[in-house]
Amino acid sequence: MGDFAEKHQGLMNMLKILVGVIVIVAIVNALGIFKSTTVAVEIEDEVFTIIYEDEAVVQFSKDDIQSAELVTTFTMGDAVESISEKKYIVGTWENEDWGQYTLCIKQSVESYIVLTTTDGAVCVFNYESVDSTEAMCSALLAW
Repeated sequence: MGDFAEKHQGLMNMLKILVGVIVIVAIVNALGIFKSTTVAVEIEDEVFTIIYEDEAVVQFSKDDIQSAELVTTFTMGDAVESISEKKYIVGTWENEDWGQYTLCIKQSVESYIVLTTTDGAVCVFNYESVDSTEAMCSALLAW
């Protein structure tokens, strides 16, 4: 058995390194160290959904849209229930203009869509960039 180990020492060392890399990758994935937070927008079967971290933040049908307005500033107010992290702010907020409203914004994008539904609910969101947010607002208005 000693001869086998001596003859294949390079292969044995490579296997040890490979096992070590696999263990490190598994630990990093389990801890979510390099996890990238995401916001997605889906339009399916005439239903508009904003998704943060694989969970629907807000969802409404085409017929529920009363108005969609593009703004560059607004008063956020106070967080009722919110997640704020480096890239996104998501949750329920309250201000003097709308009362409680849903917020889902990418912090680096200074353009927002204020969407009001027929039942008076307000959602403020943006998408990827200023240009993408403007295009999304136009698409919602044309939808």
